[in-house]
Amino acid sequence: MKTLFMVLFLFTVEAVADDLPTPPAPEAADFDFDFDFDFDDFELNFLFGAWVARALRKAEHRLSHYGIALTDVIDLRKSRHHDIRDIESVCLALGPYRNLTTLTATTLFLHPNCQVLNHAGQRIYGNRQVDFLQDFSEEKLNRFLRFAIQISSSGDRGDIGGSITHSHAFDSRYRTKEICEKAGVATRKARIKSLFWKESLRTSNVIRERRVDLGDIFEKESRLRFLLPIRNPMDCAVSNLKTGHVDRFPGLTRSSSTQECVHAILDEIFWFAKLQSEFPDRFHYFFEYDISPAMLVDLAGFLQLDPDVTWIDNALVAMKINPGYDHEDALARSYLDYVNSEGACFPELSAGLRAFVH
Repeated sequence: MKTLFMVLFLFTVEAVADDLPTPPAPEAADFDFDFDFDFDDFELNFLFGAWVARALRKAEHRLSHYGIALTDVIDLRKSRHHDIRDIESVCLALGPYRNLTTLTATTLFLHPNCQVLNHAGQRIYGNRQVDFLQDFSEEKLNRFLRFAIQISSSGDRGDIGGSITHSHAFDSRYRTKEICEKAGVATRKARIKSLFWKESLRTSNVIRERRVDLGDIFEKESRLRFLLPIRNPMDCAVSNLKTGHVDRFPGLTRSSSTQECVHAILDEIFWFAKLQSEFPDRFHYFFEYDISPAMLVDLAGFLQLDPDVTWIDNALVAMKINPGYDHEDALARSYLDYVNSEGACFPELSAGLRAFVH
């Protein structure tokens, strides 16, 4: 019986495979298919096993893809009744990954009126129903908000995304889960005044690749804004190389040098600064060494959230920064040279970046 089910399954996989060889055209019908291959039992078993493994991997990938798509359709339908009337700000993270974005998202999640969506870019960008950076409309942004509220209450770790509670910040080695439980933080907030979406570099790339006219969107939509936490760019580069997130930078790979990665990160920061100079009320950044009650009050103000005292106390406990990496003098000199040359137009920002080199 087990063999029968396997055979039926393999026939199913074969039927839906998209890379099966096409039959020869009539004019090629005289091609000689009578190969004289003499396989022994071991070779046949090996080849068959490899084919089965490949077919199973394809089927698993397809089932996962269709499963997510089906779930999104259901979630989109369920989300239609979510109340978004109190939402005053929609904030998207920009800049590199491994750049305090998870820490920032977790801190905002602690706020009683902030809903946080973790990742899920692959489920939103390209989805005409909710991808508001493509052919923007208020209706589409509102649909995104309802959908984001729906999927941010569940989901999974990694790119699939969903609730920030699935992120590494809630692993047992951190205090985040304990803080949330003691504070009674709800996965879905009863009254949502701000929605924060953590999908930083993917969003930055989408804006650039599509040449999104943010000025046009800002004229139509008062709620939208962007946030950039700034970790020590040299630490951020090392972390990106270690985790493989460096692949998300156009033109970089895991074999790229630390210096190349540092420059890419600084380019992201200066790109953000240029946008901030054009739209100062819509872009906000902070440095990791600035974490303090005053910084949190500023962040709350940017998102139009109340600077809740309990939230600030809990946030300061949660926002503990691990010690950075040791860097060679040559890398530090290269870093400073790049900051001084490329950041000359942004003296205040550049001074803050230079402060990372002691």
